Amino acid sequence: MVNLRLARPMLMALTACAANFLVQGSALADDAQENKALKEQMRQMLQRMDALQKQVDALSNKPAPPPAVVAAPPAAPPAAVGPATAKQAPAEPAFEKFAKGFYGTLDVSTDYSTKGESELGAFHYACVDPANPALGCAQNGQKIGPVGRVGWQADLSTNKSVLGYRGSHLIPGTKTEFIYQIEAQPAITSAPGASTGYTAQSNVTKAGIGYGDSFVGVSNNDWGKLKFGTTYTPYKKSTDRMNPFSGMLGDYAVIMGNSGGDNRVEFGTRIDHSVWYESPKFGGVFSFDALFSPGQNRTPYNTAQSSGSPDCAGGNVPGSGNLPLACADGAFDNAWSFDLKFESGPIYVTAAYEIHQGVNRGSDGIGSNSPFYGTLFNVNNTVDPASGAVLASVCTTASPIIDCGDYNTFSAEFPAAAAVGSPGLIGDVVNETAFKVGVQYTFSFGLALSGIYEELHRNLPADLQWQNERQRNGFWFAGTYDLTAKDNFSIGWGHAGATPGDPGCQHNYNPNSLDNHANLYTAALKHRFDKNLYWYFDVADTVNHGNAHYDLGAGGRGVTTDCHDGTTQAFTDYSSAGPTTWGGCHEIGVSTGLHYTF
Repeated sequence: MVNLRLARPMLMALTACAANFLVQGSALADDAQENKALKEQMRQMLQRMDALQKQVDALSNKPAPPPAVVAAPPAAPPAAVGPATAKQAPAEPAFEKFAKGFYGTLDVSTDYSTKGESELGAFHYACVDPANPALGCAQNGQKIGPVGRVGWQADLSTNKSVLGYRGSHLIPGTKTEFIYQIEAQPAITSAPGASTGYTAQSNVTKAGIGYGDSFVGVSNNDWGKLKFGTTYTPYKKSTDRMNPFSGMLGDYAVIMGNSGGDNRVEFGTRIDHSVWYESPKFGGVFSFDALFSPGQNRTPYNTAQSSGSPDCAGGNVPGSGNLPLACADGAFDNAWSFDLKFESGPIYVTAAYEIHQGVNRGSDGIGSNSPFYGTLFNVNNTVDPASGAVLASVCTTASPIIDCGDYNTFSAEFPAAAAVGSPGLIGDVVNETAFKVGVQYTFSFGLALSGIYEELHRNLPADLQWQNERQRNGFWFAGTYDLTAKDNFSIGWGHAGATPGDPGCQHNYNPNSLDNHANLYTAALKHRFDKNLYWYFDVADTVNHGNAHYDLGAGGRGVTTDCHDGTTQAFTDYSSAGPTTWGGCHEIGVSTGLHYTF
């Protein structure tokens, strides 16, 4: 199409060229005949220019075609509140929407810690009792102290790292969403695989898909969330915000919720095959959570793994810790967990309760034939007259709390071990409960103070209280202060009170030291590079008194420092085979690491 804006200037230029040509032609002509021919050519050119001018004028006066019709966008739906109409946002690309579902935490530290047993004053009481020189506690002739490396040692640890994916789907015609989440715990400083430590074994592969808070459920802003899967219980989550050392050596799980004083945390842990409800906030300040986990266990005393689970309820495989092959070290039936929370401005208050029904602690009776407890049952040993070795041990008691059947089966397979072991205790299957209240106040100048009081209870009959180390009270106090916009400093103190009893020769039991309380001291400095990444340095110290044996690192660390020594000879005392737990150990550790979330 002709460019009309350029047509007129072009015509003017052509006219000028024609006039110039005419003048120059007239000047150069030698005669009239040539001049006449030039004038004729000029006339024809002007006629063509005049015709072209008329065409240009006609095109200039033609009306412009109407603009193309564009469909108007659909009207946006009315806003939820007020008369204004919300502007519809463009649809998010499918890939970007999918990618937003991924999240994770990566935490790796370098640690330097000691079991604090090198100069330990505690001892294996029976091993130094001159009246009982042959009670089966000799290690290479005698055992007067811990075996192996129990002093300072360096390590790298992966701590509470997680990779996950979450999302939701609106159920058509409703305000309710289908929600889902699945997690795995990556192994960064070690190869992934089942946990096969020398003091506890597990079939769980933490790097496997589904290890972590994984669930499906429904969510509605009006009535809350209902979820089905695996999760940390409300008992734990209610006070998470009061634990500034989560995943560090000084994590408050060393004391809080830990009824055995070992690496495993009984209350405040993750529970499989659960259904739970999370309420919305009522009045903007109150909320609550409730969880139920069916035991899924068909054995009379919960001595087998729950149906569909790789480990015993409560953790570890049957026989873990060098015990007889059964879930007799904390396995339970049904579990319930509840919390109630109040939050208004700078104050947060919570109360939580959890119950594990039918908890099997039959293994706590192993070693109960120690002379320091008295005779709870009768065991007849068959001894080789030549060597003096025990060939067989047979339980003959009629006591209702003694399981001679399991003991005799075990004795037939391991006669030497049974000589210093004990039958399981049938009556040692009762409910365990935990209750706590916590308060946190955050001041406007950057200081947050937290306090928790906790009671753990095991509902044992009077004739079994002698081995009840699961019942105690406890305290936790912590403070965090913002030094700068990017730096904060935290301190914490945890206390586990004395218990009514002790399963004695499960460890280096000293009957003259009955106050088995413990204290945890922690301090940490954090520097935040941005909202996703921070560096930390912390120091932790667990001081065990009497026969207490709390550790450093319980509650989610890849590497823990506990009170076990490196004994490898089976049944060197009145406990189970393998490493001995040395009560009264004094663990200390320092750690530095990086923590990244996305």
